[in-house]
Amino acid sequence: MKDGKVKYLIALGASAGGLEALQIFFSNMSLNSGLAFVVIQHLSPDYKSLMVELLSRQTKMKVMRVVDGVKVKPDCVYIIPPKKTMIVREDTLYLIDQRRSHGLNLPIDEFFRSLATSFAENAVGIILSGTGSDGTMGIRAIKEAGGLVIVQDEVSARFDSMPRSAMSTGLADFILPPQEMPGQLLKFINHPVIAKKNPNELQDDGDYMGQVLRLLRKKTRVDFMQYKPNTVLRRIERRMGIVQTENLEHYWQFIENDPNELKLLYNDLLIGVTKFFRDKEAFNCLKNQYIPLIFENAKKRNEDFIRVWNVACATGEEAFSLAILFHDHMRKHNLSFDLKIFATDIDHEALKFAGNSIYPESIVADVDIEYLSRYFEKVDAGYRISRNIRQSILFAYQNIINDPPFTKVDLISCRNLLIYIKTSMQKKIFSIFNYALLPDGYMFLGGSESVGDMEKEFVAVDTKWRIYRHCGVGKMPIRTSLSISAGSLTTLPEIMMPSHAVKPTHRFDTHKLYYETIIKKLVPTLLIVNDQRKLVNSIGNINQFLEIPEGEATHDISQMLPRELSLAVTSAFHKIMKDQKPVVYPNIRVKTKDKTRVVTMKVDMFHNTKNYQNFFMILFTEHEPETKTVEDVKAEASKDVVTQQINDLEQELQFTKENLQATIEELQTSNEELQATNEELMASNEELQSTNEELQSVNEELNTVNTEYQEKVSELTDLNNDINNLIKSSNIGIIFLDTDFCIRRFSLDSIAEIDLRPQDVGRPVYTFSIPMMENMTETMKHVIASGEPVQKNICTKANNWFLLRIQAYKNENLIIKGLVLTFTDINEIKAFENLLIKSEELRRSLM
Repeated sequence: MKDGKVKYLIALGASAGGLEALQIFFSNMSLNSGLAFVVIQHLSPDYKSLMVELLSRQTKMKVMRVVDGVKVKPDCVYIIPPKKTMIVREDTLYLIDQRRSHGLNLPIDEFFRSLATSFAENAVGIILSGTGSDGTMGIRAIKEAGGLVIVQDEVSARFDSMPRSAMSTGLADFILPPQEMPGQLLKFINHPVIAKKNPNELQDDGDYMGQVLRLLRKKTRVDFMQYKPNTVLRRIERRMGIVQTENLEHYWQFIENDPNELKLLYNDLLIGVTKFFRDKEAFNCLKNQYIPLIFENAKKRNEDFIRVWNVACATGEEAFSLAILFHDHMRKHNLSFDLKIFATDIDHEALKFAGNSIYPESIVADVDIEYLSRYFEKVDAGYRISRNIRQSILFAYQNIINDPPFTKVDLISCRNLLIYIKTSMQKKIFSIFNYALLPDGYMFLGGSESVGDMEKEFVAVDTKWRIYRHCGVGKMPIRTSLSISAGSLTTLPEIMMPSHAVKPTHRFDTHKLYYETIIKKLVPTLLIVNDQRKLVNSIGNINQFLEIPEGEATHDISQMLPRELSLAVTSAFHKIMKDQKPVVYPNIRVKTKDKTRVVTMKVDMFHNTKNYQNFFMILFTEHEPETKTVEDVKAEASKDVVTQQINDLEQELQFTKENLQATIEELQTSNEELQATNEELMASNEELQSTNEELQSVNEELNTVNTEYQEKVSELTDLNNDINNLIKSSNIGIIFLDTDFCIRRFSLDSIAEIDLRPQDVGRPVYTFSIPMMENMTETMKHVIASGEPVQKNICTKANNWFLLRIQAYKNENLIIKGLVLTFTDINEIKAFENLLIKSEELRRSLM
């Protein structure tokens, strides 16, 4: 901190039940921490928050309600006002009129995003008790910038919806009760590595950095040595501050003893933060100008399919955004294209999240209402992508550096990946894109990325939003990896791709011809089938075995083979899955159109590690029947017929038994799955009965207001008791009047001279016959008008003199709300004055 400038800004997001957590947090935070705090909560637009007054009682730091343009200062707490959304730029807070997106107000997300932009690794986001999911998207931005995220644990939270939503992202650095947050926060910030007290410490720490990265490469197959050193260093520093290790050597030892820390470091290095339609103007440009051109290019090629490759898709928001734009274009222009988006990443957890296709309610801030209603389904956990959009996308693990790329794609979207990677590796990635894109295909990069010295291959068509057109020049095969055809539905080896989807270079044409010739010589008929029994590829003369059945078209192999082979294949699939061994059925007699064939069938299975799918290879070898004379045939006819019929029946019976056994086992499996589903439904029903998140979201502002009012009522009750006790013990007659001169309350001492009773409260004072109050109406009107107090000496019937003081009282906005009349016995005043005079004389005599 220099010249009073704040280094760290701590943002605390809270909703229903958050007041208690905030009070505990600030009561445990030390005064001179040098930190600045901003509290963002959900407030009713018509409610005047009491948060400033209530938090001021819990901390000696200055607590204030934010005004537009205020600069944050150390050891101060800033409270968001009602009707406003707040952002921070550099060290200044700005207020924006609250705008509700589709009925939801998300002030925490909006502030967290601006905090990440302005404070980067010095941003701290804390999620406290509340309903809904506000803050979930904001903490992603903070983590991407290298900041710290702390979430209140579910046990201590009065409403755990917001903390649970934040924890589900896996981005929380600490999950703690509020009383432990200040201590952990200060330990992290004051850690020598985080505070940069010894900037050269890590560089002088031997090769422990290299050992950490090599261990990561060994365990994850990801080489982070290709990442920019500063990026990796900052992430390691963060982890060292979190686990409180002094140097890299100690951190290396910590990783060796705690394998979970290696996973957490890996997740930190992979932080891929995205959102729906990130940079909306860029997506609007893509939608209006370049997606129509992509369809036009496909029409020129006489193709009815579009292929898109989304590199580093993270949790899938960008892939779904692209799918929505393409589907919406087809809907508006009545087009029918087969759209396939290949979304790849190296983060298994992110891919799993994307595959679930369920996102929190806070996405409504990023998705237009038209898209939300058309392409999303409302579910308990938030929003699910509609089925037709999900079917267009294939999520798959892929290391862009080492694994085969897709080919013949119309659009590559690779946004905000290259900024983390070294320049030399960027060139290799662009070479891969150069090979993968179709001529006149497009490449969509992030706002801070460029193509470097590959301007000949990629021409910028929109420099602002980094959209490039592929020139189709200088294409070359990537020697380090084979290509994956964009025509394939899954990431399959090249031998399993449909032939129409691959248009390789001349060199690959030649090799493909070699391979196909060799396979055809060695393998008469070969079928490749996936684990859903769909035909993927075929080699050899398959027409003698396969027939397309009548009715709806199908690729189900059991529907396309003759009955004898269909039974055998079904049995073989079941047997090979059970025994994990190849299956051979010899001498199967198959009746085809032209003749009866004798076939030996061999079935084997292999596993595709790229997409974790199983595939079956079915090999048919036909045997030629022996040539015999007419006499031999006649002599053996009757015997052969009987024997063959018996063999056929026995073989069919065997196949039927195996199929029956397979069906029984499948039924048992289905029953177990149904039972598990039933248990899950029962658990879900219990959860629905115990909590109604939607109702909590509606009432969260009411809970906040109610809690503050309870605090204020308690405070006002104590204050009211103090005032009543003061009035009773003062021996002064006091009458409170409103602006219409009606009695509001009076003290018991005023009854001695004025005949007042409890039922007189609410009556105008001038309706009473009070001799000593005669001709006072004009005086009281003057006090109301001017606000200046008036003093008069008045005499009672008993010839007692009193000092009457009439004074206006005002509210906190300095508006006059009534009058206070006080009656003090002049004799008591004179006695008190005489006592003061005698005290003064005594003091002087002693001097």
